[in-house]
Amino acid sequence: MHERAPNRVLDLDEIESPPFRRVLQRMDELLQRESVSYLHPGKRWEYPWALERAALPRVARVLDAGCGASIFPIYLAEAGHRVTALDLSVPAGLDRLHGLHVDYVHGNLARLPFADGSFDAVFCISVIEHLGHAGAADALQELRRVTRPGGRVLVTTDYYEDAAAKLTYTGPGGPFPVEWGIFDEPLLRTTVLNAPGLRPEGEVDLTVEWTRVKPVMRRFHGYPYTSVGVCLVRGDKVTSDK
Repeated sequence: MHERAPNRVLDLDEIESPPFRRVLQRMDELLQRESVSYLHPGKRWEYPWALERAALPRVARVLDAGCGASIFPIYLAEAGHRVTALDLSVPAGLDRLHGLHVDYVHGNLARLPFADGSFDAVFCISVIEHLGHAGAADALQELRRVTRPGGRVLVTTDYYEDAAAKLTYTGPGGPFPVEWGIFDEPLLRTTVLNAPGLRPEGEVDLTVEWTRVKPVMRRFHGYPYTSVGVCLVRGDKVTSDK
């Protein structure tokens, strides 16, 4: 069996693998406790992938950057980690519904209110596509800054064959146009894979058979695009630092 590259495009078959199923089963159980949090379809691959690549120690300082009301910070807190979750609109009291503590912080990814090197790992799951490509580059530098040297920044984003294509959602409640920024391979390489002071950890495989993937993804979540996950490691400094 061909071993998958660490940094790769979503593979729906992985969702049914035992490691992914264990994570998703627990998240689904947590979701049953209240009606505030959620788990979007694409993140059923993205969260287990990110946890696999993060390789967190038993107790880690972690940031979920752009958390919304996701169940992910709750999952991390239950696992024993020291969790901070940031968003422009934070879900007040969600952690207390689970008898856990998450430090929810109102903030902007372009100006994170944390000291340099505050976190062992930072998760930014399906967020940067909503920032514009220039905004995504700025956010990655902030995510790098607040990650300790040698720590990991786990990034997923929407991925398509052409970032300039006009896309439409055709699932339940649709159709409607996709009005956020999609990454294609050239933009992903420029903005994410070559972000200053960050380097991909391990091999990168961006291979997609688009004629096959587009209809599969439309059936899965209503969009023709897929997702890609990249694990970035922070170096000690960037040459543009002053």
